[in-house]
Amino acid sequence: MIVYITIIIAFILLQFIDETYPRLHSIIYTIFIFLFLTYLLINFIIPNTTQFISVVPTNLLPVFKLLMFSVILLIVSQIIEELLTDYEYTSLATILTFTTKAILLLAWLDHMKQFYSKFFSIMGLLS
Repeated sequence: MIVYITIIIAFILLQFIDETYPRLHSIIYTIFIFLFLTYLLINFIIPNTTQFISVVPTNLLPVFKLLMFSVILLIVSQIIEELLTDYEYTSLATILTFTTKAILLLAWLDHMKQFYSKFFSIMGLLS
């Protein structure tokens, strides 16, 4: 509930700033987005993730951590991409999206390295 109240108060303040100081609006809006993302990360995502980590079996823990990292990174990337698109930096938003997907692909490929080596060795034995 406090998150919604914070969003409503921030919206009212941003509308006030947009009417009084339109040139400062984009800077304050960007600062607010990053502060709000930090607030959500520190107060909600990290505590809930650590709570779920204690419940997950130890053999699934590396996959769970990588999955949580992927989800959080994709959500933050999407928010920043929309912010950049709003400011008409579409090429920078596209580069950010591509880079995020490449980072996630490399992280998952590195994690699955043992599986791929076993899989290809089995496939080599079958041929």
